[in-house]
Amino acid sequence: MKKLGLGVVAICLGVLLSGCGQQSSPTNHRNPATESSSIPQTSQSSGTAGQENASEQTGEHQNSSLWNGTKDRQLEEFINLWAPTMHQSYQKYDGSNQLHVSVGGNYPSDLKREITPDGGSIGWAPSGKGPYDYNVVAIYNYDGTEPPLPNRITYFFAFHHGKPVALVDQSRDGDPRCHPTANTDVASNFTRIADGK
Repeated sequence: MKKLGLGVVAICLGVLLSGCGQQSSPTNHRNPATESSSIPQTSQSSGTAGQENASEQTGEHQNSSLWNGTKDRQLEEFINLWAPTMHQSYQKYDGSNQLHVSVGGNYPSDLKREITPDGGSIGWAPSGKGPYDYNVVAIYNYDGTEPPLPNRITYFFAFHHGKPVALVDQSRDGDPRCHPTANTDVASNFTRIADGK
């Protein structure tokens, strides 16, 4: 009887410990840029009950990064709708192949050359959390077609101390310099998307 009691205690202890071990830490190793099924949609479309249950179960993971695949797709949808109103066409950095701009830069590798408004560091950080002052989550570039050539408009969508900021660089000569965009459509829509609204 004593052996049976010890066996039951060992099984209960094992179940309790395995349950504790399954609680994920906030630093989950999933790639938020490719994850979509467990992240609630923030666009106009309504989700299914299965998606809602999945998002409830993974709620703690949604807060572990500032940026994810759903937000990235929403930003891309916005850019694709907005750019034609400006008579422009933007190319997006795809996450693997360098984005070449007409004035000679390649992003994200040339982010290290960018001069920010406050002199802070800037770099590629797809989750929005990284070692930089400006953690860039998306890059879009338009190479101009009107003189003076070459010219470009490059947007760096970033998080500065956890807050969304849309930076733009239109420099042609000398050191590349970015600053917060004056385009309120771009700035407000990035903030709306980043805030999950």
